[in-house]
Amino acid sequence: MHSPSQKKTDLPKILLKTLALAEKWQNRANTLRTKDELKQQQMMRRLLNHPSDKTVVMHLVDQSFRSGNPRRAVDQFRYLLQHHGIPRFFPQVEQWLLKLFLRFGNLVPQISHSQILRKIRDDTRSTILPEEPEILNAHLKKRQSEGVQVNLNHLGEAVLGDGEALNRLKHYGDSLRNPDIHTISIKISNIVAQLHPLGFENELDLICERLSELYRIAQENAVLHSDGTRRAKFVNLDMESYHDLDLTMAAFMRTLDQAEFKNLQAGIVLQAYLPDSFLRQQELVKWAKKRVKNAGTSGAGGSPVKMRLVKGANLVMEAVEAEVFGWPLTVFDSKIETDANFKRMLEFGLQPENIAAVHFGLASHNLFDLAYTHVLAEERGISAGLVYEMLEGMADHVRRTLQEEKRKGKNKETNLLLYTPVTSQDQFISAIAYLVRRLDENTSADNFLRHSFDIRVGSPEWKFLENQFLEAWQLKDKISFEPRRQQNRNKEIFPENLGTFADPIFRNEPDTDWVLPENRKWANKIRKKWQPTEKTKVRKIPLFIGNTEIKAKRKQQLFFDPSQPTLYVAAEISPVYSVMLATKTDVINAVKIAKDDPTNWRQTTLLERHEMLSGAALNMRKKRGDLIGVAAAVCGKTFYETDPEISEAIDFIEYYPHSLSLLEKQTSLKLSPLGVVLVIPPWNFPIAIPTGGVAAALACGNTVLFKPSPLAFPLGAEIANCFWDAGIPREALQLVTCEDGEPIQTLSGHPDVDAIIFTGGTQTALKLLENRPDAELSAETGGKNATIVTAMADRDQTIEHVLHSAFSHSGQKCSATSLLVLEAEVYEDETFRKQLLDAIQTLKVGSVWNFSNKMGPLIREPLADLQTGLETLEPGESWALQAKCDDANPKLWPPAVKWGVCRGSFSHQTEFFGPLLSVMRAESLEDAIEIVNDTDYGLTSGLESLDPREQKIWMEKIKAGNLYINRVTTGAVVLRQSFGGMGLSAIGAGIKAGSPNYTVQFCRIEESAAPTQGPLREESSLHYLARNWQSQLARNKDFSAEHPEEIRHELQKTIQAIYSCLFQYEREFSGEQDFFRLRGQDNLFRYLPVGKVTVRLHPDDGLFETLIRIAAARIAKCKVEVSLPPELKNYVSEFLTGTEGKRLCDSVEICTESDEELAERFLITNMTSKIDRLRYAHPDRVPKTIHQAAAKLGKHISRHVPLAEGRIEMLRYLREQSISVDYHRYGNLGEREV
Repeated sequence: MHSPSQKKTDLPKILLKTLALAEKWQNRANTLRTKDELKQQQMMRRLLNHPSDKTVVMHLVDQSFRSGNPRRAVDQFRYLLQHHGIPRFFPQVEQWLLKLFLRFGNLVPQISHSQILRKIRDDTRSTILPEEPEILNAHLKKRQSEGVQVNLNHLGEAVLGDGEALNRLKHYGDSLRNPDIHTISIKISNIVAQLHPLGFENELDLICERLSELYRIAQENAVLHSDGTRRAKFVNLDMESYHDLDLTMAAFMRTLDQAEFKNLQAGIVLQAYLPDSFLRQQELVKWAKKRVKNAGTSGAGGSPVKMRLVKGANLVMEAVEAEVFGWPLTVFDSKIETDANFKRMLEFGLQPENIAAVHFGLASHNLFDLAYTHVLAEERGISAGLVYEMLEGMADHVRRTLQEEKRKGKNKETNLLLYTPVTSQDQFISAIAYLVRRLDENTSADNFLRHSFDIRVGSPEWKFLENQFLEAWQLKDKISFEPRRQQNRNKEIFPENLGTFADPIFRNEPDTDWVLPENRKWANKIRKKWQPTEKTKVRKIPLFIGNTEIKAKRKQQLFFDPSQPTLYVAAEISPVYSVMLATKTDVINAVKIAKDDPTNWRQTTLLERHEMLSGAALNMRKKRGDLIGVAAAVCGKTFYETDPEISEAIDFIEYYPHSLSLLEKQTSLKLSPLGVVLVIPPWNFPIAIPTGGVAAALACGNTVLFKPSPLAFPLGAEIANCFWDAGIPREALQLVTCEDGEPIQTLSGHPDVDAIIFTGGTQTALKLLENRPDAELSAETGGKNATIVTAMADRDQTIEHVLHSAFSHSGQKCSATSLLVLEAEVYEDETFRKQLLDAIQTLKVGSVWNFSNKMGPLIREPLADLQTGLETLEPGESWALQAKCDDANPKLWPPAVKWGVCRGSFSHQTEFFGPLLSVMRAESLEDAIEIVNDTDYGLTSGLESLDPREQKIWMEKIKAGNLYINRVTTGAVVLRQSFGGMGLSAIGAGIKAGSPNYTVQFCRIEESAAPTQGPLREESSLHYLARNWQSQLARNKDFSAEHPEEIRHELQKTIQAIYSCLFQYEREFSGEQDFFRLRGQDNLFRYLPVGKVTVRLHPDDGLFETLIRIAAARIAKCKVEVSLPPELKNYVSEFLTGTEGKRLCDSVEICTESDEELAERFLITNMTSKIDRLRYAHPDRVPKTIHQAAAKLGKHISRHVPLAEGRIEMLRYLREQSISVDYHRYGNLGEREV
């Protein structure tokens, strides 16, 4: 490596010439700066001295255009300036004007708004040209007169649907017909919407078709050049994210392979920050050489193509994607490595035999790279095919220096090209992403542009850049060109230390990266194996009760592929599966085996169970492909949807025993099995949810009865095999495939079932509770989930999110967005409506075996509520997209959208569980929140708004278990976004699946030592009270003449428990936790008070059991009342009515009532007087009357024996909430950039 002390004379001659030329050009560039450029450079220097100003500017640019209401936009502008401060790098005059604006701008919002917009447009005009014809054409003529080529990049609204893609295609075609436009840049995602790599071949065909259309127009509109030749217009194919690399390359080469384009020159971009770009360059050169071979002889050969080499401008988004998905970062780790690859690709591209086939465009403002390219080309005798490319409006004095250099000869034209973004005034909002990327690039610490504003040869900055160049040059032949992402599901090898049994840190399982070619081949193998045909043989699943296979005759349930029409299936294709069904007698026998536990599963240690569960997780990893195939064949679930579900299932298996281990280490608790646990999962998540329930119950040492949904029995068998093959006995985990009706009623109502884990419909959960009110029921039920969109939303991003949230898995997710509540401005925005409907109509619907389809069939024909929703309109409603069943398959329904849905209507209140989106209007955010909270559900909810004030209001007022801001509302990840709702969306304790506390529900908990305690940050009245009691006990004060010793002991235990509850509340329960800290995404886990808690006393309750319930509920900030049965008079009631009891109860209401009166109050639903949770001290003390009342409304009775350990006791008075926020903007982290 070159160091400052190393003599330059030691360097190779080519580098010496490069450094000398770079110095010459820099000195000349400094003399060419205009007054305006000098002012601009001074301003940029001030910006670099105040890095936080960059965040302010980004927010101002990003948010000033969102609302079309001047008053709203001005309010946002003022808020940002007040919150962040006026940027200090602005000139003094502008700072003074902004201070005036802060005082008076809201008085004349229309004028202020127009001035803000005009100012932002004017300030960015040098980098983003206006697309209005008179301005653009004048600019193009000016550049042509200078001999500088222009490559136009049309910035426009996001291409989310095929209608917009066709509009963009037409716009590109019109540009190519414009005689003043010679070169344009396009992206494949702008001409084909909703690309997905798994549908590679289908997507490729359409891209090639549309690219061919543009190439034809380019040929038909040839341009006469100054050398007298007439050449076709030039179409340059830009590279986007790594996601589109292979698809872009394939489209480019396949299209140009067509005979009609053999003489057409066209271009493609490769990004040096990707190690694998060098391999792609070699592939491109090899292809191009073959293309031009024998050119000019018998017309056999073709024209060269061009490669534009850039360093890459999407790094921050690549970094965000890598963290969120748990994949390796696609790009190099350092700027030096990127620069080294840039030089390696440059040298390869400038080999004479290579540039003859692939002309080369060097895109850089770095004078060292530019000079090196110039010297290298001279040494190699390259006089044609090389173009220097720069960004319009960036470091223009450098551009003019090169322009001088290249025009020293007689030729008017230079080999200089300017990449020029353009947008019309009404589409300026679409330029924000580009501006943010440019701002990032210009201010990056190791970027040449950052230093180019006022750099001088010999300065420390110049030496830093020189050293950076030399270090990269020396590294160019040493860096790897292997792709960073190597995942290959075909040849997966799992390390021995994988998972939480070997590694104490829990990590989410990465999903399949479908971008990788080997994984797409793997998908084809799955399809070949599992897609039913006329030759498919039925797979038979036997019935086992315990470890005994049932040989006697039983009813069989057949399973057919939902992707294929019923009539065709019945006539031509055999069933996919045949499953033997259990009878009532079989069910009774299974319960008996589970209770008896003949293999002593309940005697195993947590360590032993953890090891076996680790094996089950490994089995599931190995069976990923088969699970995907079965889910497609049986449930009609696409590969895209099933794959992350398998990752979630693995996470459940890995995390639950790990969470128990952590709990044991953090406390002195002894955890033992509850007994027999019944797991009843749904069909819509037929892998993750069943696996999670089974894993949680087994991790705690329970014997498990696993009863899958009748629509997904085959997947239940596959899951069970993963556990059995890991050594878990069949007697400990029994697969019970029984029909709904008497067998399942017998199973769920059996008195030997200690707990039920249920996921499904709310009414089914209520029936389970009614049937077994004394069982520990943990039920995640339905939801009428909504996304609110305010005027401050990024509307393009909103549509992308809603598309996935509402229609992934055909809307058959409990978390799916079913209501879209639009603030009035957005509701009336015709452009938004048009874009939304275009995007929804573009969704490809059909067989899951066709990988280009994003939506598959429903698992069954629509049930009554969904059928009504799909077929009927209520007053005020209209069809934006009318529902229409596929003629050949009654299970296949494309998306439907109802517009103008009213409050209280059927579509507002009903969970449909299908591809139906109801759109409602709200006058304001507060109005929208009321609309959403007006349903009885509270599972998931979404907000689209860039305004932090709106986000804060929404988070405080919305009633849902999982909150999502500026992202999709489906796809919860274990621990990252623990899943579970509120209201009728959660029946039971409301502890979330995948949370640190989920397994606690299925354990018996005993205290073996003193509870955890620690220092407290805050004083509290209860802390003072406990200290006072401790002092009195130390002075041997008697609190009761009748029971002195008993009371002393229980008070001492209560004091310790209060300390523990206060400590755990501060440490665990009072703040927000983020267990992962991902780049660009917050995943917050927090606890909220359950509301009004009624502590019900029983004659058998001890003093500790009473006092700690009251104290813990108060610590949790619940509204607390104590309910006493009539005529209760004992030492407990005496203490409560005494001096110390009154100090404890403080504002707590105390009432006396019978069980019947309490049950009656429990049924009240009025928000001001309803009881949110009843707290008893023992399950045996809850009367049947109370159980029956709770079952009617699905309310939870907390009846666990009170504990002194605050880590557990506090859970009885709190509910969990997960909040996931995508806070980055195009990858930029704003004020949180490190």
